Amino acid sequence: MLLTIDINNTNVVFAVMEDGNALFITRLSSDKSRTADEYAVLMELAFRQRDFDIKNVEGAIISSVVPPLTAVIKDAVKIVTNRNPLVIGPGVKTGLNIRLEDPTELGGDFVAAAVAAIAKYPMPCVIVEMGTAIAMGILDKTGSYIGGIICPGPMVSQEALARGAALLSNVSITPTPQVICKSTDACMQSGIVHGSAAMIDGLLERIESELGEPVSVVVTDDWADTIAPYCKREGMITDKELLMRGLWLIYKKNRRG
Repeated sequence: MLLTIDINNTNVVFAVMEDGNALFITRLSSDKSRTADEYAVLMELAFRQRDFDIKNVEGAIISSVVPPLTAVIKDAVKIVTNRNPLVIGPGVKTGLNIRLEDPTELGGDFVAAAVAAIAKYPMPCVIVEMGTAIAMGILDKTGSYIGGIICPGPMVSQEALARGAALLSNVSITPTPQVICKSTDACMQSGIVHGSAAMIDGLLERIESELGEPVSVVVTDDWADTIAPYCKREGMITDKELLMRGLWLIYKKNRRG
């Protein structure tokens, strides 16, 4: 069993993986003020609630887009499991061909998601991560990572509207039955959910136009179940374990090495 960890701007996501499948997934909020000891206590509590002894894992691997938390979580994992986790970064073998101006700019989350997508889905492929940002990673027909797109995620959009407009308040990010709504709160909800879905549909059309060929589409992350059902794109695959499975594959590749 392997402990896979994704540190993003909203949550630190932990999964226990066995044979490429998640036995369970749990989350702690990303809080840069917490110490390694505090995270260690919270980890033990979270895993105890699942009736799982975290010391049973054979190893751990981390992807992070929050540098101040990377060392903290790494230390917390070492405290709890007595194992030194692998961190996605320079020197780690992934097998991914990254064709960016600066390959080091690609976050560990997209590296892991791309590795998992190449192993399971047809190429070319677009990975749509629906989290703090709605981010798209594009893999060409050879499986090379050739670029991406980053847009505000649903929560960022909601918070920006409430903060920037005096007459708009915080609303839950909830789908509305119709696109045209009759109250301010519902209009915001429609704009966030249906607007995000329409944006994704439009960007996918433009990606295919630039590539000159159809793509497979895999959606993942926290808001996938909320947004993806309202996209008009047919054949989209929701894979909530994509990133964690990619981390598992990368760990196996490096352990063999």
